[in-house]
Amino acid sequence: MKNILKINLVTSSAVLAMVFLLIYPKQTIYFAKSGLLAWFNNVIPSLFPFMVAVNIITGRSGNAGFPHFLTKPFGKLFNVSENGFIVFLFGLLSGYPLGAKIASDLYCKNQLERLDVQKLMVFCSNAGPMFIVGTLSCAVLNSVKVGYILLLCSILSNVLTGILINNSILRFTASTERTVFACCNENKRNSSAVQNSCEAVIRVGGYVVLFSVIGGMLETLDITDVFSSLISSFIPINSYDIKSMLSGILEMTCGVNSLLNSPSHLALKSALGAFMVSFGGVSVIAQCADFLKDTKINIPFFVFCKLINGTLTSVFTYLCITAFL
Repeated sequence: MKNILKINLVTSSAVLAMVFLLIYPKQTIYFAKSGLLAWFNNVIPSLFPFMVAVNIITGRSGNAGFPHFLTKPFGKLFNVSENGFIVFLFGLLSGYPLGAKIASDLYCKNQLERLDVQKLMVFCSNAGPMFIVGTLSCAVLNSVKVGYILLLCSILSNVLTGILINNSILRFTASTERTVFACCNENKRNSSAVQNSCEAVIRVGGYVVLFSVIGGMLETLDITDVFSSLISSFIPINSYDIKSMLSGILEMTCGVNSLLNSPSHLALKSALGAFMVSFGGVSVIAQCADFLKDTKINIPFFVFCKLINGTLTSVFTYLCITAFL
């Protein structure tokens, strides 16, 4: 029954999207171009080099030769395999969706179990420093100091979420669930680092363009305006910021950029931006889910963890900026 409802929902959404494309072709092309340019100018330069480097490293060993004095405390602290250290490190340095891709690749290479992947996704999927400090803080919030506060709060919330969930909710699963290693496509296992990275970047680009068009559809039909006005009547946040949040929940970059014209004070804008970058948005979650499909982890639980992560980052950011700036 659930599968039938899901199929009907997806089919109906696709039909509605096709109707929109026929009625508003000019707007559709504009939003598709915007997404394509964002992918070309921002995603490829920042993500592709990291992907090539990580593919080369993980082709040899799961922990990439990191010393045990780094990997062993990591495994103990987060109750996860030591091989996951590289997922945490490169996920932190490069941002979405590289953490999910590395975890999936290590799973396919028999260096992580499914439960390990589930645990790592609790805290190893996050926005990169370049986006947090450069795009959100310098370009949107116009403050480098806020950028470093945001980055520290993001890392702190990731670590705290990982420790709490992996040592409580998922600890009990660890003693009972033993999963069989993945049987991935041999072509995927043997493809070159450059080829693998190119395919991954193109997949990310597809999601960026898709959700750019979806967000444009909602904006053109004034759906986001209606919902933001409705929500603002119940909570003490202006409708513009709520509209930015709704946009960011769908696609992180669009929501963050819209904060540029927000009339709110710095602490509130920073907190809203912090939630967006830590939650990632539906677009980022879809990208991660695509890379993680071979692992068959619990995606709703992953989304739940991202909501916790985003909330903690938002609260930490607001408190720190109110106290220190």
